[in-house]
Amino acid sequence: MTLIARAGALAPNGESTVEESPLLLAPSPDREASRDPDVAPHSLDAGITWACLTSGALMCLSPLQYGYHIAELNTPKGIITSCDKGAVHWASLPLCLPMNDAMFSLATSIFAVGGLLGSLSAGWMAERWGRRGALVYNSASFVLGPLLMALAMSPAMLIIGRFVSGIGSGVAVVIAPLYLSEIAPVKYRGTLNLLNQLSIVLGILATLTVGMLLNEGPYWRLSVGFGLVLACLHLSVIAFAVESPRYLWSRNRRAEARNILCKLRQTANIDNEVAGWQSIAHSDTAGEQPARLEASCETPDPDNAHELPLTGNTRNDTVKANDEDEPLELRSERNSVTIFNIFTYAEYRKPWMLVLLLQFGQQLSGINTVFFYSSSVLEKIFSSHASSILTVMIGVLNVLATASGALIVDRFGRRPLLFSSMAAMAVSVTLLGVGLALKLNMLAVVSLYLVVASFAPGYGPVPFLLGTEFFDVRAAGAGGSWALAANWVGTFMVAVAFLPLQNLMGEWVFAIFVSALIVCGVVFYFKIPETKGHTIEEIAKKLK
Repeated sequence: MTLIARAGALAPNGESTVEESPLLLAPSPDREASRDPDVAPHSLDAGITWACLTSGALMCLSPLQYGYHIAELNTPKGIITSCDKGAVHWASLPLCLPMNDAMFSLATSIFAVGGLLGSLSAGWMAERWGRRGALVYNSASFVLGPLLMALAMSPAMLIIGRFVSGIGSGVAVVIAPLYLSEIAPVKYRGTLNLLNQLSIVLGILATLTVGMLLNEGPYWRLSVGFGLVLACLHLSVIAFAVESPRYLWSRNRRAEARNILCKLRQTANIDNEVAGWQSIAHSDTAGEQPARLEASCETPDPDNAHELPLTGNTRNDTVKANDEDEPLELRSERNSVTIFNIFTYAEYRKPWMLVLLLQFGQQLSGINTVFFYSSSVLEKIFSSHASSILTVMIGVLNVLATASGALIVDRFGRRPLLFSSMAAMAVSVTLLGVGLALKLNMLAVVSLYLVVASFAPGYGPVPFLLGTEFFDVRAAGAGGSWALAANWVGTFMVAVAFLPLQNLMGEWVFAIFVSALIVCGVVFYFKIPETKGHTIEEIAKKLK
């Protein structure tokens, strides 16, 4: 029996159908070979195809918005809090929002509170609506937040807008890396996953650039409102990204999962890759026949690109809407792993603790205080205009260093990249503290760039990558939520404690960051395995 399925439709017999993406409609040059599993290349040996890269890039517009929002108030702080009397007045909107440092700090840090809530809810959203669907719903936060900030009539309205944008950002940085790991070929999972961190740093660079160009009069409203443009862009193109085939498989939508996987890999020889998913299917179907593993996808004919033929045993490959037994979705929810019960499963306790330490330790490295401190250090030596340009150059360096990590993470592995990054950071942060303590301004400036160059290719992206590799699809959402929650908590704690500790300890405060890098490095050396080239199921076995 052959089903002709279209996006979002049900077949007449009530069976679920394949959800299409326009990315899957382009015919492959190797179409005839890819249909024959005996001659087609194996999907476990596949590279990154255009369909895979494009889907990943489109989904990464979500963490790009996180990067934009996290730094959007840094450059325009002065014109937001104090009015330029000679500036053009826009209608009934106040020229500025006068507030003291404590109020502005609240506006900045409330973003982390929203991010924490978003991270904790992201796992549930990813399981309820899928990876792509969750980011579609999450766009509401990225639309509402910038609107509130751009039209703010009071500091309170600006703070609420930051909080709402923080919620969207928390969801984005959980789901995007999870999605990238689930669509990526095994050999290039690290490379594709670093699109997440690259998107974040591109967002930071964008907000630094926009802030510099619009750092005058009432134009700060355009700067904070630019996030609305990014949100609308993401909503307009996200339909072109496919849903994660691993997620579809876990929801017993197996025909869809196999067809999407074939298109992502550009081969029909997917048997071994799909076989590794058998243990993660969300069903307790005792006595039920296992899903058939033969390749069941065909590249659509270019003359009938709107139709996706599915072949095979439809009884096992689809979920019937009129099934008399308990629906598989209900059984899936009953047996699901959530943020509330993940640590009750013995197999998830160790990876859960490791991802918490990875993300919390990342913030204890002091990277965000370095970013916060950069402007004041640069302004001691250069003019205000020159220091703003040099701050943007830090953003450029951040992007270039992150991109370099993407090129080598699947060649040298996660462990070498992580440990070399942490070691270089320990040296760079030490030099920064020495430069500031001895008032060696040029040493301090050079150290700022060295810290960023050390962090960006390794300790920045690798914790996000490992957080998606340590959990199978059953616990991926909950594990990712906890990981990013630890990151947000660490961000908030360091931001709140840094200035009081600096007033108490002087530049010796940087010794805390260096000590954290050393302690975390030792723990990671003995506890974190190399994950390069291993499937997620194989990694899960290593961590038991």
